[in-house]
Amino acid sequence: MAKKKLRYFIPGAIACVLGIAAFCMMFLQAISYGEIGGESIGYTGAQLAFGYKQDLVVTDVTVWSFNIMIFLGFLLPLAGGILSLITGNGLLTKIITTACFVVGAVFLFSLTAYLGIGEGDSLGSIIGNNGAKLAIGPILGGVFAVLGAVVCFFKGTIAKKIG
Repeated sequence: MAKKKLRYFIPGAIACVLGIAAFCMMFLQAISYGEIGGESIGYTGAQLAFGYKQDLVVTDVTVWSFNIMIFLGFLLPLAGGILSLITGNGLLTKIITTACFVVGAVFLFSLTAYLGIGEGDSLGSIIGNNGAKLAIGPILGGVFAVLGAVVCFFKGTIAKKIG
């Protein structure tokens, strides 16, 4: 009996680890602009999601303000992983957890399209969306989210193949 419970617990734990890994990609560089004025400019996912103020000589300039779409892109895989870990193998929970991972992956892969939502003061409008490229953070986060979606969708099948 205990072996059967452990067997059905393992796919949820794998999905939870993938969700945590996708969330942790928030702290890596999310976008890069290349070289501007001889200096490489890039921002992390946390700076884009929660906002970022740059300290200039005279005053603080808000480069990015809170962006709900980028925040959800990093949060939904984590929520899907936790739900996959604590819920059973029902059809509704399988659909919800898979949807969390898939929507999170879509938001992460299209992160540059949502930059205008969190654009801040003058420095944000100067940099804007011109030449923004995805960096390593959202790409790895999206890959982890897609893998988490596959694990959640085939949760029962994986559990049966383990034991």
